[in-house]
Amino acid sequence: MTPPTPTSRPHDQLRAQLLVLRILWFAFIVTQFVFATVLTLQTDLPPPDPEQIDLMTALFAALALPAAAASLIIIPKIAARQRVDFLSATLLRFAAAESIGVFGLVLGFSGADHLRAFAFLGAAALLILIQLPTEEQLQRHKTATQRP
Repeated sequence: MTPPTPTSRPHDQLRAQLLVLRILWFAFIVTQFVFATVLTLQTDLPPPDPEQIDLMTALFAALALPAAAASLIIIPKIAARQRVDFLSATLLRFAAAESIGVFGLVLGFSGADHLRAFAFLGAAALLILIQLPTEEQLQRHKTATQRP
């Protein structure tokens, strides 16, 4: 068996990095389903205060929009400008998207109806789902971080 050539090592490292990110991507998605399962199985919730639930829903929706924008647009731009590595930038993107699901979890534990909570969990899962790390994204990030 021949040892890997020096030119194949960077490509192998990129592929390994993508594999790790895809495993984490899947774990972040599964987390949203774990949150939904926990909410579904939770039976001893406080009686909801409709005014508080409405206020929390509006507040969390107002926070979810910038979190989504951060995940899709802001973090990639800042990461490229600051030359943050792809792994760290992608994990930050996933975390920003996951925060939306946490809002849903908090709503659910506050006594909100499951539909409201699941809307946040579904939005988070969808946002993470569309961010599957690809080799093209990695190359774009690499190119963007090499600019002067």
